[in-house]
Amino acid sequence: MTDELLVSAKKAAAAMTEEATEESKEADEKLRASLEAEKAEKKKEADEAAERAYGGRIKLGELEAGKAALKAKQKCVSEVYEKVKELILSLNDAGYLALYKKLIEAECEDGDEIIVSARDTKRITAEFIKKLSASTKKKLTLSKEKGDFSGGVILRGTKYDRDLSVDAVVEELKSRTVSDTVRCLGL
Repeated sequence: MTDELLVSAKKAAAAMTEEATEESKEADEKLRASLEAEKAEKKKEADEAAERAYGGRIKLGELEAGKAALKAKQKCVSEVYEKVKELILSLNDAGYLALYKKLIEAECEDGDEIIVSARDTKRITAEFIKKLSASTKKKLTLSKEKGDFSGGVILRGTKYDRDLSVDAVVEELKSRTVSDTVRCLGL
């Protein structure tokens, strides 16, 4: 009877061991499958995050390149108008006075006082203003005040002033012609 009990206990222990081993294998397989699924999900999330980061850096790089290109284009355009300003300021007296005669005649009003830039006091003189006053049939006077601007004049009127300084003239020219300038430069 002890032998039978031993055999029966061994069979029961073997069956229990086999059942526990099967359960352990099933639990192990479920755990492995769960871990593989979680690993795949985490890898997918990491890949997506890396793709977003890469895409963001590409976009940022494109934006920075665009900003640099725009800055270079703006510098080119600014240099063109700076050269125009230099050309006007470097005109000989006859050319400079002819330009300012036309500008003043187009903008002056009776009673205007003309403020000349400190740089142009030897070019735009009281005699020049007197001739302009006669040709326009308007009372124009030369101000004793000297302008603190690169060149040209300001017409001081009773109601408002008109800025005909070289800077203002070039800026006004730029506002009218910048798109043509950009096109001509191939920008």
